[in-house]
Amino acid sequence: MASLFKRVPERYPMDAFMAVVRGAGHEIVRNVQAPDALIGMNLINAIAMACQGLIDVKLPTGQVRPVSQNLLIVAESGERKSTVASLLFAPFREADSQAMACHKQKKELYQAELGTWEAKAKGMRSAISRATSRGLEMTDLEGQLLDHAHHKPVAPKLRYFLRQDITGKAIMEALEGDGESIAISTDEGHVLFKSEAMSHLGLLNRLWDSPETLVRDRADEQLLAMNPRVSVSIMTQHAPLKAFLDRRGSVAKGSGHWARYLVGWPQSTMGYRYVDGGEPSWECLPAFQERVRELLDRYRTVIESNTIQREQVEFSRDAKDRWIQLAIETERMLRAGEYLSDINDFAAKVMEILARLAAAMHYFAGETGQISLDTLERAFKIIRWHVEEYKHLFSAEAAAPQDLVDARAIANYLKSRVWGGFFSDTYVPKNHVLRNGPVRDRSRLNAALSLLETRWAVRVTVGARDRKCYLQLMNDFFNQQQMPL
Repeated sequence: MASLFKRVPERYPMDAFMAVVRGAGHEIVRNVQAPDALIGMNLINAIAMACQGLIDVKLPTGQVRPVSQNLLIVAESGERKSTVASLLFAPFREADSQAMACHKQKKELYQAELGTWEAKAKGMRSAISRATSRGLEMTDLEGQLLDHAHHKPVAPKLRYFLRQDITGKAIMEALEGDGESIAISTDEGHVLFKSEAMSHLGLLNRLWDSPETLVRDRADEQLLAMNPRVSVSIMTQHAPLKAFLDRRGSVAKGSGHWARYLVGWPQSTMGYRYVDGGEPSWECLPAFQERVRELLDRYRTVIESNTIQREQVEFSRDAKDRWIQLAIETERMLRAGEYLSDINDFAAKVMEILARLAAAMHYFAGETGQISLDTLERAFKIIRWHVEEYKHLFSAEAAAPQDLVDARAIANYLKSRVWGGFFSDTYVPKNHVLRNGPVRDRSRLNAALSLLETRWAVRVTVGARDRKCYLQLMNDFFNQQQMPL
């Protein structure tokens, strides 16, 4: 195992954070006694959310990337997930409450202005109608109506950060416009896993990538989001996560979805927490919360000015050289048998994730100028811990998820019992596979077929005459001696 990514202790590297973040982290560890990794990952989430609307990071390769982060935290009931989240995300909830109250006032004003505008428009149209009936010249009236149309009141936009059970359409509505920033965050992962949002993994992947433009084009509407920024944080118990992985795990991993996350399964503190009866003292957490408020106020000023231009944060010369050295070492460890070869999906993105974290730490701490070598090394200590956690949760050595197990069984059944050979054009009713194949549970069958579609093994079609569901078996896939599953 290479020295750069040698196994690190289980204890979370809380000391690697900058002073204001580190102090808040240690204070919550002392007063709440939740797992340190649970606290550390929520700190990452908070600083990423606070910074993502204000800055981007310029990689040593020249690419400009966001500083948003996705996090997956596995912790059982009783680990005080909600308590940690309530402390660290209090400024976001305050900002959201203020935004909703302000939006209510703006909406009432908008309704009044719209009523006046509509009354004037109605009067102008009536005047035009009367002039038409009398055969009078209407050029001036039409010009006035056109000018009036250009001054129609604009409905105020409700902006708030923390979103939970959210649909793909609602995500796009929240991001419509230029430079919008939100966070999909929940401490009840089972709710998000069952939500409509998790059926749109492609959209979530693109949001992490933060494209310049994102379009939702439907017959009845078109939504356009430009330069959006989205962080995702999922805190979940292990059972709901396993159920999701069994149902959709291979599609999620195969699409590179989990590769975009910092993951962690902290060691429990239950049974080792002490109770002294004293009232906890808070000295560092208020400073952390105040810094979050300051950045949220700065973002609100920027977004309401309609002149979005995020600051680009760059690496210093020595930090850039170190980042390149780490990137070269990471690439070497992707070779067969090397340390990162079993998590090559995550390893392919880890250097960007490192840069994102370093930039957010730099900006949140109020550092001026370029990202220093010290800040990069601090961020790297944190990322190293998460590399080991990703291997633990998602490496090939982990148990195969249920959808992959089922997909393999169905593929073998289709090849041995149904497929007509390379020059065939084989179709089989889906219900035939459900009745006679190895997977008789409809939801598991659907999950497995979804995976097989992503691997170009089958194509699900509907018969033109009988409107029944059929599977078309793809010859290139089934002709292989060893099917790639």
